[in-house]
Amino acid sequence: MISSLEGEAIPAFIIRKEPKGHGTGQWLEGGKNVPPGSKVVIVEDVVTTGGSSIKAIERAEAEGLIVLGVITLVDREEGGREAFEELNVPFSAIFTKTQVAE
Repeated sequence: MISSLEGEAIPAFIIRKEPKGHGTGQWLEGGKNVPPGSKVVIVEDVVTTGGSSIKAIERAEAEGLIVLGVITLVDREEGGREAFEELNVPFSAIFTKTQVAE
């Protein structure tokens, strides 16, 4: 929203956990904003094991998107970072659970 207000809108999309039974019924909503070949980043509020993000990466790549990495607000330090390292997916967290608990 801020990028749009600043006059340089950053295209966005949503990858659903399950397609809705109505509407477009797609995994990826907002695909018209990001054509195949677009470089994208998966943004999460919290990463635990990384499972949801890995599914999002797979679905984004199935749509022809190029996933550059995953960014999260909080890494719960329960295996997510290691899961991304195994897949060679760059991962960045604003905070870790340890930092928030201090």
